[in-house]
Amino acid sequence: MKIILPLIFAFTFFTTEILLAQSNENLWFRNTAISPNGQQIAFTYNADIYLVSVNGGKATRLTTHSDYDTKPVWSHDGSKIAFSSNRHGNFDVFVIASNGGNIKRLTFHSADDWATDFSQKDDEIWFNSIRLDNQKSMLFHQLGELYSVSLNAELPKQLLSMPAYEARNNAKGDILFEEIKGYEDQWRKHHTSSVTRDIWIKKASGEYQKLSDFNGEDRNPVFGSNDTFYYLSEMSGTINVYQSSLSNPNETIQISDFKMHPVRHLSTSNTGVLCYSFNGQIYTQIPGEKPKLITVDVSGDTSLLQNELLFVNGGVREMKPSPNGKELIFIYRGDVFATSVDGSLTRRLTNTPEQERSIDISADGRTIVYAGERNNSWNLYTQTLSNKDEKYFTNALELKEAILLENKAETFQPKFSPSGDDVAYLEDRTKLKTINLKSKKITSIHNGEKHFSYADGDQDFEWSPDGKWFAITFYPDRYWVGEIGIVSANGDQKLINVSKSGFSDFYPQWSKDGSILYWASDRSGMHSVAKTGPAESDIYGVFLTQKAYDKFKLKKDEFELLPDDKKEDKPKGSKDDKKKNDKNEKEVKKKVKSITIDFDNLHKRKEKLTLFSTRLSSAQLSHDTKHLYYIGRTDSKADLWKLDLRTKEIKSLGKFGNGGSLTFGEKGKNLFVLSGGRISKVAAATGKRKGVAINSEMAFDLSSEREYLIDHVSRQVKKKFLDPNLHGAPWDKLSANYKKFVPYVNNDYDFKDILGELLGELNASHTGARFRSPNRKGDNTASLGIFYDTNYTGKGIKISEIMEGSPLIQGDKKVTAGVIIEAIDDIVITENMNFYKALNRKARKSTIISYYNPNTKARWKERVKPISIGQENELRYQRWIDINRKMVHKLSDGKIGYMHVRSMSDGSYREFLEDVMGEEVNKKALVVDTRFNGGGDLVDDLTTFLSGKKYMEFRNAGKVVGIESQRRWTKPSVMLVGESNYSDAHCTPAGYKDLQIGKLIGMPVPGTCSFVWWERIQNGIVFGIPNMQVTDMVGDVLENKQLEPDIKVKNGFENVTNGKDEQIEAAVTELLKQIN
Repeated sequence: MKIILPLIFAFTFFTTEILLAQSNENLWFRNTAISPNGQQIAFTYNADIYLVSVNGGKATRLTTHSDYDTKPVWSHDGSKIAFSSNRHGNFDVFVIASNGGNIKRLTFHSADDWATDFSQKDDEIWFNSIRLDNQKSMLFHQLGELYSVSLNAELPKQLLSMPAYEARNNAKGDILFEEIKGYEDQWRKHHTSSVTRDIWIKKASGEYQKLSDFNGEDRNPVFGSNDTFYYLSEMSGTINVYQSSLSNPNETIQISDFKMHPVRHLSTSNTGVLCYSFNGQIYTQIPGEKPKLITVDVSGDTSLLQNELLFVNGGVREMKPSPNGKELIFIYRGDVFATSVDGSLTRRLTNTPEQERSIDISADGRTIVYAGERNNSWNLYTQTLSNKDEKYFTNALELKEAILLENKAETFQPKFSPSGDDVAYLEDRTKLKTINLKSKKITSIHNGEKHFSYADGDQDFEWSPDGKWFAITFYPDRYWVGEIGIVSANGDQKLINVSKSGFSDFYPQWSKDGSILYWASDRSGMHSVAKTGPAESDIYGVFLTQKAYDKFKLKKDEFELLPDDKKEDKPKGSKDDKKKNDKNEKEVKKKVKSITIDFDNLHKRKEKLTLFSTRLSSAQLSHDTKHLYYIGRTDSKADLWKLDLRTKEIKSLGKFGNGGSLTFGEKGKNLFVLSGGRISKVAAATGKRKGVAINSEMAFDLSSEREYLIDHVSRQVKKKFLDPNLHGAPWDKLSANYKKFVPYVNNDYDFKDILGELLGELNASHTGARFRSPNRKGDNTASLGIFYDTNYTGKGIKISEIMEGSPLIQGDKKVTAGVIIEAIDDIVITENMNFYKALNRKARKSTIISYYNPNTKARWKERVKPISIGQENELRYQRWIDINRKMVHKLSDGKIGYMHVRSMSDGSYREFLEDVMGEEVNKKALVVDTRFNGGGDLVDDLTTFLSGKKYMEFRNAGKVVGIESQRRWTKPSVMLVGESNYSDAHCTPAGYKDLQIGKLIGMPVPGTCSFVWWERIQNGIVFGIPNMQVTDMVGDVLENKQLEPDIKVKNGFENVTNGKDEQIEAAVTELLKQIN
């Protein structure tokens, strides 16, 4: 492509910098759209749509709603503006007069709909959506299509059966659009790979033509005058505006020359004026002239007043019972709270925009310790009942917060020693240290050399009951599987491996009497077929002395014969001390009994404590070490189990959803369970359960919280990103730039985009931010599991195909293709009616469908239960696989098998093995399809399975009964790949190619093979930090290293949307060569 820089840049190269100095008072204007006459600009600010003169000045708010309005689009005559809004849960298309007035909703499907343009007659609005595709199309269903909807809100029509985004149309009937090829975050920048967006045109003749060939981002095209068009491209290293022509798309003129930050949201007027947003502000530009900053006044906007009243009655992130037995300490929305156990008195103990976490309580119940991310680091803080006569945090008049440890290092996860004299903590996520509360002396316990922190809070350590030892989880060299170790609290750094299992061992704890060290292990549980999939676990324990081990091994009748003084090890003077403690509240330290550890053959005194394996989430030994309580799932919901370690009697004390954490309260009489954000008190003896009534409200400064959160995200990236040089990004400068916008946003959709733009500067996969506003009253479209005839004109819905598994054909129902649905319940389907309204909230509900068969003239009704959109997508997926498999079988005359790998997960791997070693086992070769796979972790499983070699045969009387490798594929294979392969779906074909298992066929795979931690922050936003690189056999980092196929084949739009998959055809051709 030839790029021409206009002469104007030769003498105005500094213009952009000068203009940037002229900043608006209010920032983060986005989604700019200039009117056709070039006189007004529509834009979004603080979740509403505004209008401002092209000359700047006072802006007028066009929409006013509590939900999020975005993506304004002008009609060609300038009289109307379409936009998308989530007023009904998902984003639908709406329209309003450009001079204001009533707003009309046009789409009624619970998929997100994004307005892009008006038709030439302005009687329809074009939009993108992920819906039921053209039944002929072989494109995967998760990338979306292009639709139009009339201003009368009739049934939308599909315009293009492909992911044609930001589509624009002209009077000739041409459609200009950007092609979406995969799952990469929309705000990622600086990448050059196969997944980046390209500009295409579908001509009125039906011909498709690619207009851009840069291997980076080309997006947001708009028609200019004559045959010119404009678009945004990163050819200059930063996304800027470019001009080209339909007649000569290889020649490109750069229009803008901004540095550092991207141009977004390009539009153009009939007068030739371009409009876009740059770095939160609005610009116009006439090609060949300098950009003009539009000064916008939105004064009087009160939406930035971000003090919101939040009700605290759920959403608890962590909790700790107080030793006083009367109250609990917990974390909600990043603040520390105290609540009474048996009442409803709840009190907020911290009030900071920053996050507090990792709470613990001293043995006397008078001091809380926690970590707080303040002053640009995680630090340790204490809060104490300063009045000696006050007992409870919930009603104390005097509380004192103090800094325990504040420095540049990251210090968190504090835990009081049993004596209360010291606090253990993690420094920089992996180094275990202690600090003495009086002297502030710091002791290094373990240097962290055998640890790796994937996600904050994933490092396990526990004080021994006497405070002389720590139990920790660590990783052996070059083997990322946990083991349990013991290390002295005196700082000698000597680590002793006590688990020695080679399986995954984690969550170490000590029994109250110090006789057992126990932990969770997946040694005996059922494992996933995939090596890295979920596994069931058990509780194992090592007995620290032979005496304790011998006593545990006694049967009940043997134990009963022991003298009373031998049945329990009682601390000296324990009864007297207990009485004194009960009577004298001034005595704040409990006597701590020293424990004995016999290290000789310690690992041989290991026993499995649980009777059966479960999906374990938490466990605790009772104070007397007679019972094990644990939360484990054996079916759809987790149980709280109580196990008698002597008699092996076990019973469930109740269900707790997906699991949770449990902690004993004072004296071990009650258990406190945190599950699903709520706390329950459970009587240890009887299982009687009562919810802890948290009842409070908090005034919350959302704006200050967001300012903290962007700092948190920025710091997390610096601490955990896979490349310490951050891929060369000037991170501090970028972070400061994007932070300046935060005070001017009042919603988390805009805040999510700010984070996305910042994270997108890393040029890395697995970045960006995700947010979805919860709306339980939002629309929820159901499905009948059918394709309908889009060419049918008349009343009702004409069925063109019934998908296998559709609720319409379950049981003895007689509906077939060609039948017309006349009504859904009592709603009659009129001609062109948007029937999705009739299916709203019908999923899994008994619904009456009225049918008419035009061939037999019969009419009848049947009662069905429509399915959800998610279930419809599953039917579509299975249909897609079936079509692909039949295509492979037909093209190969039944010699070649086919299987798609949906995701790199255990469930997908089981489906893969079932079909390959079942239906396809006798085939001579195999097509392994990994296209549209979003990742997971199956690289070793799949490459191992597909690299099988036959090295033995099992024979009986000359008959071959079996072979080795028995459970691996030993015949030829090829792997289909494409731009939509992501994460482990890049790792897997890379390994497949390096190991020379077979050929890769399809399109290049973008370099996204990295590990990621998706962190959910306190306001519900999730953001990604790619935190670990993967290197190949020659030492190259796979992140951003594109994988080229051996045979490159692109599916042409005309073919793939009409049922022809050229990549599958190429795969079959190649395998036929090999097996013939």
